[in-house]
Amino acid sequence: MKDDIEYQYNPRKAVANVEAFAQRAAALSAATRQRRAGRLDVSYGSGALATLDVFPASGVRPPLHVFLHGGYWRGRDKSDYSYVADALVPLGITTVVMNYKLCPGAELPEIVEQVREGLRWVHGHAAELGGDPDSYTASGHSAGAHLIAAALPPAGAKAAALAGLPQAAVLVSGVYELEPVLSISVNSEIRLRPEQVDPMSPTRHPPSAAVPLTVVVGGGETAGFVGQSRDFANACAAVGTSVAYVELPGHDHYSIMSLLENPGAPIARLVDGIARRRVPR
Repeated sequence: MKDDIEYQYNPRKAVANVEAFAQRAAALSAATRQRRAGRLDVSYGSGALATLDVFPASGVRPPLHVFLHGGYWRGRDKSDYSYVADALVPLGITTVVMNYKLCPGAELPEIVEQVREGLRWVHGHAAELGGDPDSYTASGHSAGAHLIAAALPPAGAKAAALAGLPQAAVLVSGVYELEPVLSISVNSEIRLRPEQVDPMSPTRHPPSAAVPLTVVVGGGETAGFVGQSRDFANACAAVGTSVAYVELPGHDHYSIMSLLENPGAPIARLVDGIARRRVPR
């Protein structure tokens, strides 16, 4: 039933032929790595998954952008999303695609902390990565969108908490209220516990108003995902955050990432728009 929590919050139940999207992403990304110069498997911390791939843009101090993949915190890999560089590098944006620990090998609070420190590592090494630390932004899809939102300090945090973190973000098809995750089948791998729901739910703790956000969702996604994005955007606006809510008609949870495949695609343009601000910290 379409009002079932599993249907609403497990995209594999709501979208047909999910593997076709994964195969397309893998093929595009393999072609990107063959065609485009990059530094692969750069370590930003301890552990096999504390790695990132860098695809530098030309020019002097180009904007620096980090992308985080989805997979419900328990799957996928940065290598599946190298193609994001084909959208952003031609726009003059040095693109970093970052891995992170996965459930059940790590719990969600640990993953959020790793992402936070990884984002700070990228900022601290911006020059050697070929980017400008004063024009530093991020984007993520699904679980990746959640991780960026959760890694940002909450509204009211002191300015020091923002040090080294992205100055703006585009968040695509994220999960921002984690209560429903307790009731879906993938939680057998995520292992989210009830006491983790509140601290890990960005809608309950909207990010600092100092970080402008663009919250994106597909108009063809389930009511659960659309509602989560709308509610999160409203919660951010309520604490004074500059937030834009963008609903892209006709796209589901997977097809929406086709809008980050080339420089003219809608999500690529949104990233380009936030990448041009230079905000020294």
